Amino acid sequence: MDSLPIALRAWAPRRDWQRPSKSKKSTLHHRSQFMLVFDCETTIDIRQALTFGSYRLYARRNDDGDWHLLEEALFHDEDLETADRDVLEEYCREQLRETGEPLRLLTRREFLDQVLWKYGYHHRALIVGFNLPFDLSRLACRNGKARSGRYAGGFSLALWEYQDKHGRWHEDPHRPRIVIKTIDSKRHLISFRSAKGIDPIDRIPEGSRSGRPKPGYVFTGHFLDLRTLAFALSNKGHTLKSACEAFGVEHGKQDVDEHGVVTTEYIDYNRRDVEATFELAAKLLEEYDRHPISPEYVGEEPSRHPVQETRVYSPARIGKAYLQAMNVRPPLEKYRSVSDEEIGYAMTAYYGGRAECRIRLVAVPVVYVDFLSMCPTVNTLMGMWRYLIARDVGFGDATVELQEFLDRVTLDDLFHRDTWKQLPALVQLVPDGDVLPVRAPYSGDQGDLQIGLNHLTSEEPMWFTLADVVASKLLTGRAAHVLRGLKLQARGTQRGLRTVRLRGQVAINPRTDDFFRSLIEMRKQLPDDVPEPDAKRMGEFLKVLGNAAVYGIFAEMNRNEECGRTEVKVHGLSPFATAIDAPEDPGEYCFPPIAACITGGARLLLAMLERCVTDAGGHYAMCDTDSMAIVASTTGGSTHVPNASENPEIRVLSLAEVEAIQRRFDALHPYDRTKVSGHLLEIEKEQRDPEGNRLDLYCYAISAKRYALMTRQECRFELVDRSEHGLGHLLDPK
Repeated sequence: MDSLPIALRAWAPRRDWQRPSKSKKSTLHHRSQFMLVFDCETTIDIRQALTFGSYRLYARRNDDGDWHLLEEALFHDEDLETADRDVLEEYCREQLRETGEPLRLLTRREFLDQVLWKYGYHHRALIVGFNLPFDLSRLACRNGKARSGRYAGGFSLALWEYQDKHGRWHEDPHRPRIVIKTIDSKRHLISFRSAKGIDPIDRIPEGSRSGRPKPGYVFTGHFLDLRTLAFALSNKGHTLKSACEAFGVEHGKQDVDEHGVVTTEYIDYNRRDVEATFELAAKLLEEYDRHPISPEYVGEEPSRHPVQETRVYSPARIGKAYLQAMNVRPPLEKYRSVSDEEIGYAMTAYYGGRAECRIRLVAVPVVYVDFLSMCPTVNTLMGMWRYLIARDVGFGDATVELQEFLDRVTLDDLFHRDTWKQLPALVQLVPDGDVLPVRAPYSGDQGDLQIGLNHLTSEEPMWFTLADVVASKLLTGRAAHVLRGLKLQARGTQRGLRTVRLRGQVAINPRTDDFFRSLIEMRKQLPDDVPEPDAKRMGEFLKVLGNAAVYGIFAEMNRNEECGRTEVKVHGLSPFATAIDAPEDPGEYCFPPIAACITGGARLLLAMLERCVTDAGGHYAMCDTDSMAIVASTTGGSTHVPNASENPEIRVLSLAEVEAIQRRFDALHPYDRTKVSGHLLEIEKEQRDPEGNRLDLYCYAISAKRYALMTRQECRFELVDRSEHGLGHLLDPK
């Protein structure tokens, strides 16, 4: 890779950007006394225009906090065909005859004026739906593009209208629009916008002690998309049906034979969807309220910074809320000893997980292994928690020390946990055939940068994590020459740290408990008094929280699209100034030195596994972040690989040899063995059938993160698992 152009990440804050000031406690209210749940049905043509819908309005009892139904009704589009309207009217009459309870039928405008405006805006109800942006857009009379604030580039929907003296309908300027900005398929920002002539009573801020209107205050609404909250609590993209099943809803979603028609069966189907949506909302809110980060939490040690359920967009947000509850201050806020230049070094050393394909287009027998909770494990091994709770953190010059460490460290040393405590460091070197991560235009297109791990040569000095440089020594057999070394140093302990109860059940004292380690230990051994359904859900939640809070939040950078073209100063190489269109702002807990060390440590574990496999005379078909498909079978032997660069006959390790490697990694097991049993390097569940019998797996890979795992039955393969990561089929082939 001599003379290959290399693109590096860099730390480039705007010139007017400041490190986060001390966060102010936000004014939050308890949950609204009303909940409005609705669902729309549409035509099945390209317009997907509203045909009809239904809603349920609930209120909370003051004595027990439970929701009870106030009213239920249907609504329809004003332009609905007469025959379809007749079906709705007859349905409402039939309901009155059967139950003695009237079921009202409203037009779309009546629903908006009498229900959504009255309760959703004036009474500040919780507005609930599943995939809520779609249903809100079906109610709109006009739409446009949102142009300001964090909603810039999103949709602006006008819902309310007035009729002039000529009978023409116009958008009502005295009522707010709703703006929606899509983050991804599971997450959306939704808000009311300001409007002219808002009633003074609607200018009273939530949580106001005086009860007086505040000029300029805008009520932004309480929009709860259950798709988003279900994702945040499970890290899975659910449908309404799968979410109801996952969270134990009694009256789940039903199926219907035909969509887009107005029939008695289809109206029943729509009403059942609203009922299922309400029950799912109740289940999700009940689950969320078990966490001390909820404003409705009633247990011990509630957070001083509760987060509304409408503002929980991902598991990472929950992870940050727990750090706030423990009063762990954001790193960039308190660590003044770390300079922008040093953060720049860390950003150039930051890469994602290692993923590659070694044996392509050939099915080979494999034993598929992965590391137990890779990111929490690396965090625990490196002792990264001490850097988060420190009073201050800084980099100390350690060039000589790190060179000596690099010269003497061996593979055996890395199987001692004490060695890992020395790894949080950055080193600068001039790569000379070392095996290191790099961003480069592998496809030949200068604008198409990809990440690879390969022999790298550069004329310019570059920064890497110490873990990556150690991994290079394992794979090449020689130590790199360190030009400069910086070691991360923690100083003291932050004041004001608070104990928090995870899901209201297990106490974590941040002064004495490693949060990352505790997550895994609690997941593997839940308290005996946790009921079985809750235990399963808590286990899933702890897994999600462990992955989200332990790594992602330290690398969070948010694209700021409203700044326009902005001058920035770029750090990481030789500092320089430039102008960019959309600068990135760091997330609340962003701290690149931690993010870089975590991913570097993960790549080091894979390098150790690779070295163990090759020392045993073996090979691997592919690896993916925390896993590896080792070419192996129950008895071992050899297999033919036609496209092998050297000998097409390669050795197949036996299961016993793989298990010996597995036992070697147990020396690094960082958790309490009474709580977390088993191996650190696990043989994946795909290696066994539903009855627990061991399977001989085969791997067929075509590129990084694109592979299939199969079993072989005589002359045919049966698919066990596959990864089809990537969007190449959606790109312009030219």
